[in-house]
Amino acid sequence: MSETNATGYLPGDPRHGLRGEELRNYYRTKPAQWAIYCWDKPGMADQRRALAAEQTRYVTNFGERVIGYGHLVSDDGRDTLGTTFFMQLDDRAAADAFVAAEPMSKSGLYGRVDVHRWSNSFQKRAADYRRKGMQQFLCTGPKTGTPEFFRAHLHAHESYFASYADSFIFRGPIRSADGADNIGTALLLELPDRAAADKFWNNEPFAANGGYARDYRIVRWVFGD
Repeated sequence: MSETNATGYLPGDPRHGLRGEELRNYYRTKPAQWAIYCWDKPGMADQRRALAAEQTRYVTNFGERVIGYGHLVSDDGRDTLGTTFFMQLDDRAAADAFVAAEPMSKSGLYGRVDVHRWSNSFQKRAADYRRKGMQQFLCTGPKTGTPEFFRAHLHAHESYFASYADSFIFRGPIRSADGADNIGTALLLELPDRAAADKFWNNEPFAANGGYARDYRIVRWVFGD
């Protein structure tokens, strides 16, 4: 069996050739990154509009530590549901401090905040993405399969994602608190519409074979600028 098929990761991927404890150590020692989802309380549209410019200034001050910043919206794009931040920050305490000082969080606008350790697979940033003028989507969810299940489908998963390479704004796995274990996914991509996003997810090898929990989300998203 070739190394590609044995490990699942494709040539050119920094994880290519890594497996077992070597792969876990790759994630443990990689700088910590965070996927932060902030969901608005009902009836906060006016307060959100009033704080929008202040929020953008706050995020801009973090410079290249910002991997991506944008807003969750309804499928028709009319209603804002929340804000997401993908950040490179030293540790969970730094991620929590980032949220605590964020203007909309300070004002009590959010009803729920989810902070996940995350790994940016190819070190891409939203600022570097060449926009196509279509719709953007956040796809995220916890994994439920065994390690053996994911090893069996990993090469098909990576090959499938490679076929969408030009559509990804960025992507990566959600990790355990110490970074060692892969427990979910969080990715942003640009596609024509919601039907295309559903097709992308439903045909992805992990998802198609029951590897994600039922509470996965596909949410329309827009750039924060």
